[in-house]
Amino acid sequence: MGALLPLRLGFAQPAPLKAPLTLAEVNRMDEAAFVAAFGDTYELSPWVAKVAFAMRPFSTVTALHQALADAFRAAPREQQLAFFRKLSDIGDRTVKAENVTAASKREQAVSGVDTLSEADHDRLKKLNKAYRDKFDMSFTIANRRNTQDTIFTQFERRLGNDLAAELATAIQEEFFITRLRIAEQVAGEGVPRVYGDLTVHALNSVVGQPANGMAVELLEMSGEKGRKVAQATSNVDGRADVLVGRPLPIGRYELRFAVADYFRKQGTVLGNPPFLDVVPVRLYLDNSEGSYHVPMVCSPWSYAVYR
Repeated sequence: MGALLPLRLGFAQPAPLKAPLTLAEVNRMDEAAFVAAFGDTYELSPWVAKVAFAMRPFSTVTALHQALADAFRAAPREQQLAFFRKLSDIGDRTVKAENVTAASKREQAVSGVDTLSEADHDRLKKLNKAYRDKFDMSFTIANRRNTQDTIFTQFERRLGNDLAAELATAIQEEFFITRLRIAEQVAGEGVPRVYGDLTVHALNSVVGQPANGMAVELLEMSGEKGRKVAQATSNVDGRADVLVGRPLPIGRYELRFAVADYFRKQGTVLGNPPFLDVVPVRLYLDNSEGSYHVPMVCSPWSYAVYR
């Protein structure tokens, strides 16, 4: 993989959406209102919403999304391919406004693929061309569920697929994209799980108590290079929410626990330099909707980490 893709500190958050619809409101809609509300869930393809409308009423928000997904999966193969052919390429800076939805713009902005360096943008253009040349369609991936490094990795790996395998993968990625869109657009019974969380718990083994006030940083890794994407400080219970209330981008990370700084603030006499300074923990998050909890037990001279 190439150099780490540049992005400002912290994962970008999507702009606030308007108040979500309720499931009851959705079930009261006529066809025109339903298509107006969900015609762009599958990018600029109101035909998907028209088919899903016939499956009303929806008992849960998950059932609403499943109806849309089933409508797309049941479509003829050529209609599915036509959908992917007309999508704009990921990171395309020349796409016209009328050819991309506001949701798609938000998703690319969150992932940072619209603010790449020129070198990485050129690399992305070459991958887009190679993909179009082989499959005659746009590369589709749920940006918000993947780090930039993982997007490039998946791009290169999927170029080895045949068309049948790649179409199946693209359909699954659309499932992830549209599930997140629906979960943020509609409130009610049975909202699908689309957010994950990464939390830590710091324990002071010298006194056998939670480590209140320990700073923790999270770096997104590419090779041996890292970019800080989140930071937190443990509370009186020793806990800290590092990433919550959003999908966890799949990829490699490094947690950094500021052990020496914490004990210095506790008045502990440390070596100069201290034996333990910042303790790094490498990890891979492979479930965007999963819950990861990393406890760390430490003294100025030892530590243990587990999940």
